[in-house]
Amino acid sequence: MKNFKKVNLLILILLLAVMVGCSSNMAQEEPNNPDTVVVKDSIVLALTADVASLDSHFSTAAIDGYVFENICEPLVTVTKQGEFIPNLSKEWSISDDALVYTFKLEENVMFHNGEIFNANDVVFSYNRAKESPALGRGLSLLDKIVALDDQTVEMTLTSPNATFMLSVSGVTILNEKAVTEAGETYSENPVGTGPYKFVKQDIGERVVLERFDDYFKGATAIKDVEFKVITDLNTTLIALENEEIDFAYKIPAISYQDAIDNPELNVYETSSGNLNYIVMNLNVAPFDNVLVRQAFNLAIDKSTIVDIVLEGAGEVTEGIFNDTTFGYSENVTGYEYDPQKAKELLVSAGYPDGFDVKLGTLAGSMEMTSQILQQNLKEIGINVEIEVFEQSSFIQDVMSGNFTMATFSITLLADADFYSMCFHSNSVDGGLNVSNYSNDKVDELFDAAKEIIDPATRIEIYEQVAQIISDDAVIIPVYFPTKMYPTNSNLIIEDVEKFGVSKLDKMHWK
Repeated sequence: MKNFKKVNLLILILLLAVMVGCSSNMAQEEPNNPDTVVVKDSIVLALTADVASLDSHFSTAAIDGYVFENICEPLVTVTKQGEFIPNLSKEWSISDDALVYTFKLEENVMFHNGEIFNANDVVFSYNRAKESPALGRGLSLLDKIVALDDQTVEMTLTSPNATFMLSVSGVTILNEKAVTEAGETYSENPVGTGPYKFVKQDIGERVVLERFDDYFKGATAIKDVEFKVITDLNTTLIALENEEIDFAYKIPAISYQDAIDNPELNVYETSSGNLNYIVMNLNVAPFDNVLVRQAFNLAIDKSTIVDIVLEGAGEVTEGIFNDTTFGYSENVTGYEYDPQKAKELLVSAGYPDGFDVKLGTLAGSMEMTSQILQQNLKEIGINVEIEVFEQSSFIQDVMSGNFTMATFSITLLADADFYSMCFHSNSVDGGLNVSNYSNDKVDELFDAAKEIIDPATRIEIYEQVAQIISDDAVIIPVYFPTKMYPTNSNLIIEDVEKFGVSKLDKMHWK
């Protein structure tokens, strides 16, 4: 057996404040004591859109996750170094054949509704998550899950799966009683074991949480939380400067330097696994011709896109992975900016005079990218007509194959296996393989890597996958943005996680 012993988790030092007076948001000065430190214990965070659902099993939106990751928790969490650490499970073991996972659960953990967490809630949650379009793929090899006793759960797979623990880190544990009683309205009043409990949602305006004082890891420093919806990014920095909000998940790239230069603000940065790329429909001429796709890859000035669209806050990429993803290799080669070579390839492809093409996109940074791309392709004789869509119709068209060329952005879990959803032939119809790409060798490599446990061998396989996809010029990978989170200068974030800012229990005020 491979044993993973319990890791002692660091508990944030709680900030002590003297609570006097009627305000719930500030610790007030003691009468006649001007030296009393005033410590804030509330926070307002700005979201770029409304929260669509707080059902963590059935939501795929990142914005929803910013909220519900503070309400409910998984058995294990993954660090930015790719290590798994205990959460609701204090230790676990994996059988020698990598088919049976046994989890020992934390004791005396309470849900927000007063129910005590136990193995039955885990079994219920995993069976429910298996039915979810958002989580079901990662659990497809989970054959059965049983409660051996109140504090022990055993999961059996149909075959070894190198990414199963990553899937475990993505499944939050819900209270069976709360979900069953709420039925279809569960997302309106989610219940978890996390450091914060749900208070209310004002549709289109805000979501309010409050500290869960019975949290099994100890009560957090910040008591009251408001996620405020601010859809106009141009006003977000102003709201920060006016102290109407304390933290922003996003501001316009043009505002980055202003935020950095403002002494009243801090800017936390982290690398991103958010691949921004141009997708081409390989079922539609001329993109059924690999020479055309290669020419387009050579024609795009990615550095200019990063400089203009992101104000330099991003990483140009020639491949589908960066170093936030397990399976990344710096040995994979792509296409450097070379418009002359692009013209030569178009001639070889039978398009010496170029052609016209439509490019679907969304307003904002994607539209800006499209405009630069339009100028780049004009230099090699391609006339691009940009069509700006509303988000829901755009996604529907792209997912259904009703497009020729489009901007696209995706963030997947930190393992190359999950990119099979974009490039494996079994994901063509209804999946994320919107390019309609099919390559038997790529399918074979993805399938093989899934069942191999040895990390070094898996990296070698994914290097092959990435190189074949690059050679076939399936997409035009453009950049990975740097995530920048501006905050009130007095807000301290103890740890910025791999895919973004850390949870609220890692924040406190000076």
